[in-house]
Amino acid sequence: MTDPLAAVVEEAARALSQAAAEALASAFHGLAGATPDGRWRAMAAVPTGHADLHAARLFDAWRAHAPELPGAAVALALRAASATAGSLRVTQTVDLVWTGPTSRHVPVRHSRAALLEVIAAARNELLLISYAAFKVQAVLDAIADAASRGVTVALVLETAEDSGGTLTVDASRAFAPVREDVSLYVWPAEQRPRLGGGAAAQLHAKAAVADDTSALITSANLTGHAITANMELGLLVRGGPVPRRLRLHFRELIAVGILVPVR
Repeated sequence: MTDPLAAVVEEAARALSQAAAEALASAFHGLAGATPDGRWRAMAAVPTGHADLHAARLFDAWRAHAPELPGAAVALALRAASATAGSLRVTQTVDLVWTGPTSRHVPVRHSRAALLEVIAAARNELLLISYAAFKVQAVLDAIADAASRGVTVALVLETAEDSGGTLTVDASRAFAPVREDVSLYVWPAEQRPRLGGGAAAQLHAKAAVADDTSALITSANLTGHAITANMELGLLVRGGPVPRRLRLHFRELIAVGILVPVR
């Protein structure tokens, strides 16, 4: 089990810039103990954006789980974690994924190839999100292969009913051949904001995430035409914090009941 203080240190290091992490570490270094006034001193060191929230969480975790540690020890842990996170950011690569007419600036890199690359990269967990799905045999074969090697596969898909009729067929129908190998989640209509005229918001995100290592964020639905012929644009991210943050984001949406499982 992860140490609670270590987990909060890691979260802060991943979320904060190295400059903000250093400012926060300097504030903790000057604290002899987890006294109430120290919390405000830590938050004041990084007052912008959400940095002060990470300062408060870090202080609270210190006080709750390791108050015997001096502030200098917490500062050292944060600096070490921030340096590691910085190294990971440097190793991140981002490639354009483009399906459509080519140019000398952006060569064709089909969405299909990038999607299959992400699925093949999964070793523990694979997350696929799409609005529509149809005629994706290559994707079905890749999912089945991932499941056979022990990967946990989750699909977040739109339904005709929850879309208010804008989608005519449930996206999940395309995955019937692998239904026993995957967990299916939907965004129920009652969870969605209402738009003008009584219409509901749409589950329009499209992405594929493999573990904490790679993520494809794309305009392409999981349809045959979208991943091979349509004009579609996306980014393939390898390494760095983005795949993990995206995976954790959807896992939290599931945990709090915004996305619900289909039995």
